[in-house]
Amino acid sequence: MLRSAWRAAPLALALVTAVVFAPVLRASFVDWDDPINFLENPYYRGLGWPQLRWMLTASVMGHWIPVTWLTLGADFVVWGMNPFGYHLTNLLLHTISAALFYFVSRRLSGLAMPTTSPGIMNLGAAVAALYFAVHPLRVESVAWITERRDLTSGLFFLLTILAYLKAHERPPATSAAWRLVSLGAATLALASKSIVMGLPLVLLILDAYPLGRLGPRARDWWSAQARPVWGEKIPFALLAVGTAAAAYLVQRSTGYLTPADPAGRIGMVAYNAWFHVWKTVAPLNLGPIYELPPRVNPLELPYLLSAAGGLAITAAGWLLRRRWPAGLAVWAFYLVMLAPVAGFVHTGNHLGADRNTYVPCMGFALLVGALAMAVVQAWRRGVLRAPIVAMALGVLAIWIGGLALTARAQSSVWYDSETLWRYSIEVDPGCAICHHNLGVILGRRGDRTEAQALLERAIALRPDRSEFHGNYGLLLIQMGRRPEGLAMLRYRLGHNPRDVNARVNLGIALIEDGHPAEAVGELERALDVKPDSVPALTSLGRALIADGRAEPARAAFERAVTINAANPVAHLGLARAHLARGDRAAAREQIPILQRLDPQLARMLEQEIR
Repeated sequence: MLRSAWRAAPLALALVTAVVFAPVLRASFVDWDDPINFLENPYYRGLGWPQLRWMLTASVMGHWIPVTWLTLGADFVVWGMNPFGYHLTNLLLHTISAALFYFVSRRLSGLAMPTTSPGIMNLGAAVAALYFAVHPLRVESVAWITERRDLTSGLFFLLTILAYLKAHERPPATSAAWRLVSLGAATLALASKSIVMGLPLVLLILDAYPLGRLGPRARDWWSAQARPVWGEKIPFALLAVGTAAAAYLVQRSTGYLTPADPAGRIGMVAYNAWFHVWKTVAPLNLGPIYELPPRVNPLELPYLLSAAGGLAITAAGWLLRRRWPAGLAVWAFYLVMLAPVAGFVHTGNHLGADRNTYVPCMGFALLVGALAMAVVQAWRRGVLRAPIVAMALGVLAIWIGGLALTARAQSSVWYDSETLWRYSIEVDPGCAICHHNLGVILGRRGDRTEAQALLERAIALRPDRSEFHGNYGLLLIQMGRRPEGLAMLRYRLGHNPRDVNARVNLGIALIEDGHPAEAVGELERALDVKPDSVPALTSLGRALIADGRAEPARAAFERAVTINAANPVAHLGLARAHLARGDRAAAREQIPILQRLDPQLARMLEQEIR
């Protein structure tokens, strides 16, 4: 009976995980990378050869993630642009990983503590998997559609480890097959997100402990008996090095790398090594961004304390390596898997991120499961009395239950963009990006007074961020303060001439001010940077019509329709270009398309044709 109950443990873990994260199913896309990745990106939408070819070569926002794009393309085939389906897939991937983590933990427990009874090992595996699955640090990866790549890479990472462990538990006749399965899963993991590039080192850590394939002494690692172990890692290493090189080249070519600062990078690495441990222990004040300050000084107190904490854990793990090898193995695993996002090579505006813990902090969950096993074993050996054991397990259950309730509440934060950024400002009133993003949202909605205050606050917090000036300029234009707004847009473009959005906004303002020829020049410069920008193409078409150049306008709108056939503005512009050319019949052909895409624009076009 008890054995049958444990067999149902993975399913129970998946169901509990689904309940905890169920609020994400009500969420929408958010304006935190989702627009660039999905709402303005027609190329991933489907599973045809054009989409598959794009997925293999795409480097959107500095990421090469073809396997992740494949899952997103499948979502579009089933759900279209309904965010529910994308969130459902995220949730399903995480629940599957929760069940897989149970099996990985169960095997590792059996290897590390072979004399432990199966029931206790099942308990430890269930506790470890539950701790991993319902921890609030998982929320960002599950609730944010853009972070699908955490879930796909995490799932295939767990499959890699599980297959590798099975390869060394089976007879030699089957071990080669399981090694191939492990290598295949590793390939899919690396093609899902490059953060798992430390996989070859993780396998070596497993070889050292708990598999014991490298021997207890350092000199044993280089012996003749250890050479086959190293040889097995060559294909994994080649895949990892190739992925790391591709990730670096993509990030450099797309301009997402932050400027090199050796001293600052040291501070960032030290901070991240401690920060994510602390957030695992005390997941308080979680937010979508922990903002990177203008300058990282490794001699300032937060970075010095972080370095001291990381060094203390490292020293303790090394000194206790013989009595407690699991501690050093888990810490080494954490450092290896965190290294790609710790700051050695840095992109973005964040100092740390919850999503970066999805794989690196799995080892800490194993330690929590081992703690539960140790308590029960101590009771069986008579070291601890039953009341103490019951109290210890009760405290552990309350702790994990509290984490689950926190994760459920945190999931609701990602309901929509406004909810996300209002919460973020509450958590960190000094977050300039949070003020800016909320200001942009409110400005689009027409709440210009509050939007102005938020954008001015963002600029006051971080005057070095010229992108804030660009969006503030657009708001000023909308408020009728055109000279100031145009000056802000030109200020932004002076600091970053490749900002397509600012260039398009400037072009639109010039059209509205009666300078279509000048607008054409600005919009053509935007298209030099991003040839497939639909807003730039539709604005260019509008400027060309205003400048009396109907035929080039038609070509611009047709190109926009080719890129994104679901864009109603492009179809309306194409109809107007036909009207400017005197072709009313061609203009009427756009009416049924607009009736499907945007009935209000269809009625507007009907009135214009009459």
